[in-house]
Amino acid sequence: MKVRANGITQNYELAGDGDCLVLIHGAGDNLHMWYNQVPALSQRYRVLTYDVRGFGETELPEGAVDMGLLAEDLYQLLRALEIDSAFVLGYSMGGRIGLQFAIDRPEVVRALVLANSGVGIAPPSPEAQERRRRLIGLLEQGDLETVSEQMTATSFSPGLKERDPEKFEAYKSIKLRNDPRAFARLWGALVAASPPDLGRLACPVLVIAGSQDAFTPLEAARATAAAIPGSRLEVLPTGHAAAIEAPQEFNRVVTDFLAGLR
Repeated sequence: MKVRANGITQNYELAGDGDCLVLIHGAGDNLHMWYNQVPALSQRYRVLTYDVRGFGETELPEGAVDMGLLAEDLYQLLRALEIDSAFVLGYSMGGRIGLQFAIDRPEVVRALVLANSGVGIAPPSPEAQERRRRLIGLLEQGDLETVSEQMTATSFSPGLKERDPEKFEAYKSIKLRNDPRAFARLWGALVAASPPDLGRLACPVLVIAGSQDAFTPLEAARATAAAIPGSRLEVLPTGHAAAIEAPQEFNRVVTDFLAGLR
């Protein structure tokens, strides 16, 4: 479904009834990445998934993009759908958007889940910076196939492609449903984002980490949890895409956390 919000046409889906739970996808993904979460979580919650600006079927007009704008997109989407408050779960880039949203709109966010998400506490390694530079170059050339293959491989624990090729190809196919040049523009905005003020968080926070995460190392997740007073850390035996690699465990951790808030 589509709705006009914050000056752009945003693509979204709603499933289930009850308290609203927003799922924000990662860089290079779109709302289709939540195929393991929506059926399970919508049994307890009204689950909102949407394509972040520039991904999937949501527009990316000309002009500057920053975290504040991406957070405002979500706020205006919720307003358009007449949703006053929500639990927010963000994966990778989506966690950074959710974090900014929770800081900017504390009256809306009831709880925040940061799933495999770096929040800028520590700078990326030189290797990570070089990998990102190379992938952005490929995206600017329109080579989404190579980027999707490499990002999917890095998103899982070592050897998953051989152990479960169907899961690997399913995730890769989701990444192929994006505009490569829009992705390149948005990645630049992510790189330029300044570290958030974690002290301004006013809601309960769960940090989910993967013990074999190549994008957001376990040490970074521990540092994030330590910097957020009262937060909870859960470590799963996965790579970066924990929601896809170990969906049952991921869903259990999320539902246990949210149920405990009641």
